[in-house]
Amino acid sequence: MYVTAGGDLWWGKNESWLKCIDVAAVADRGYSDLTRGGEVWSYPLERHSMCTPALHDGLVFVGDSGHRIHCVEAATGARCWTHEVQGEVWASPLVADGKVYFATRDGQFLVFAATREKQLLSEINLGEPVSSTPVAANGVLFVATMSTLYAIRSR
Repeated sequence: MYVTAGGDLWWGKNESWLKCIDVAAVADRGYSDLTRGGEVWSYPLERHSMCTPALHDGLVFVGDSGHRIHCVEAATGARCWTHEVQGEVWASPLVADGKVYFATRDGQFLVFAATREKQLLSEINLGEPVSSTPVAANGVLFVATMSTLYAIRSR
């Protein structure tokens, strides 16, 4: 299966969605276009999405430019939860250590439990936009704003 976020016309209609495509079904039908014949489900987003969805434990996490974060069941496309945020979400979410990390263009940094039930674990304001995806390496979480690179280590 292939899960992707997309939209209709970058600065046109603000229609956007998260789609699950069965790539094998598309290939079996002889299509070279993934958008033909293999859609398993489609989930509407608030506005266009610029980030790559994160998959973890049967869940899909994605943010959109409509100031919303979504958690969706990967098998069915059913909504588990949504959360309104300050600013557009351009950075892709990161799932690490059972948590999902999101950042916004308003500098909001949020940590949720990577579960079907919404559990906001932490929220801080970094003071400036975040466009890049957080990165975890060697027990350190790296978060880059427009001018600062934060290295966060748990105690």
